[in-house]
Amino acid sequence: MSEHPIAEHAKALHHHLTLHPPTEGFNLVDVRAEIGTESTAEDEVAVVFRWRRNPHTFVVWFGRDLQGPYSDHEVWPEGQNPLEAWCEDVQFWLMEELDTGLLARATRRREGEEIVLSSPSTTIGDEVELWVSDVPQCAPEVSWHPGRRVRLPWRTRLRVALGMLLALLRGRSFSFGWLADVDTEAEAGDGASDGSWLARAGLDPGRVRAIRAEGRLLVWLQLLGEDLAEGPAGHCAVVTCPEQDVACIEVLELSEDAPHDARQRMVDAAVHAAADLGVRTILVPDGQGGHEAVGTALC
Repeated sequence: MSEHPIAEHAKALHHHLTLHPPTEGFNLVDVRAEIGTESTAEDEVAVVFRWRRNPHTFVVWFGRDLQGPYSDHEVWPEGQNPLEAWCEDVQFWLMEELDTGLLARATRRREGEEIVLSSPSTTIGDEVELWVSDVPQCAPEVSWHPGRRVRLPWRTRLRVALGMLLALLRGRSFSFGWLADVDTEAEAGDGASDGSWLARAGLDPGRVRAIRAEGRLLVWLQLLGEDLAEGPAGHCAVVTCPEQDVACIEVLELSEDAPHDARQRMVDAAVHAAADLGVRTILVPDGQGGHEAVGTALC
């Protein structure tokens, strides 16, 4: 174990992560030494960061005895020392964990204005294997003749431009804006068939496509089982609200044979996805025709 004082570790790690961010979406705020506080059993380094457009500030602590792929080197490469290897171990840990959903798995607690992330839970038990992904969205339907490639009509372009302008003036995101940036040469039927496989499971993707056409769609997720041949277990759509930093789960549908925990899996994934787009509060259906306000800080 390295004998460098914890302050030197913090200084070296700050320099390393500034030059080498562990992954896209990671924004370093600070690296500080934590010397024997109530929260830390021993001297540790706190990495303070922001993630994507998430409105919250997160903290992860690292001890000097962190074991990683670079700390086991018996012979150090020329010009490298144990402290540099430790910094690379921290960088690798952050890259691997953040890219595989650390914020969704970790236990959270608030300390002042920061959210401290601790050891992710790995005890899944005998639960049915489920995973959530974005519903792929392609270019919109723009053709009057099947198989023919045409440009978007000028009326469609104008409607999209006006919608984007109104969203900008209101301080809201406008997810329908992807229409203005895609290649306007689109295959017939692409946009109109988005989520068509959901319909085969008894779900209603047309409802979400209509929301998207209104410019309110923020997130569209689907829940899949381990056997993809069985089809999706559900889908949900998160929409923007007039209030800034607030979103709402407007569509939440499950297949008839969905596992018992499918609804909670969908809600959890929707909350985290919305948070990464800047949402602080998300309105979740309570099953009685109303909504429950859920904060995204400690979800």
